[in-house]
Amino acid sequence: MMIPEQKYRYLARLFSKYGEMKRKNHFGGYCLIIDHAIVGLVIDGEFYLRGCLFAQNHFEAIGLKKLIYKKKGVLLELRYYCIPDKVWQYESRFLFYVDLTYQAAMEEQLLKQKVEGRIKDLPNMNMASERALGKVGIYHVEALKLIGAKACYLKLRQYNHYRLGIKLLFELAGAIAGYHSSVLPHDLKQELIRWYHIVDCSCSE
Repeated sequence: MMIPEQKYRYLARLFSKYGEMKRKNHFGGYCLIIDHAIVGLVIDGEFYLRGCLFAQNHFEAIGLKKLIYKKKGVLLELRYYCIPDKVWQYESRFLFYVDLTYQAAMEEQLLKQKVEGRIKDLPNMNMASERALGKVGIYHVEALKLIGAKACYLKLRQYNHYRLGIKLLFELAGAIAGYHSSVLPHDLKQELIRWYHIVDCSCSE
């Protein structure tokens, strides 16, 4: 059972300040999506706002009922909070809940993007690059950028991992700077070449 079309239009109006609201089949009902983030769920004739981060804390503090979903005989508590009838009649409060939900969903998206940023997705990098760097203790994009191309190259060289050479140094520098290695700025390329020859000579002595 879905909510009446009048209620759906009301929700669309409340969420309209954030962008176009879309719906997609979900849990036997449908979820409401804005900016690629789920913000609400309609199921069994009830409307639930999605609660994550600070929105979850607030919804639980004020005692909103959490969605209990049965899957393969197991009851699961989900982070969706039922909006009671009295809130539907109190638009300013409903707008506050909607805003809380949207802001929390956007922040969660940003946090996920930071955590999920993988080395293999950077320019010049692939799964083999990610594995090789992982073997020398560099697991995340943030660590790669913090350590820098030269130190990363030396770590790979020290442990004799992966294919070594000036091309790899260019690829590491490009990954950090956001360039394909073929279009690295000339000055940066020359600096890396000079450094590479110094390191190469010192290691061969």
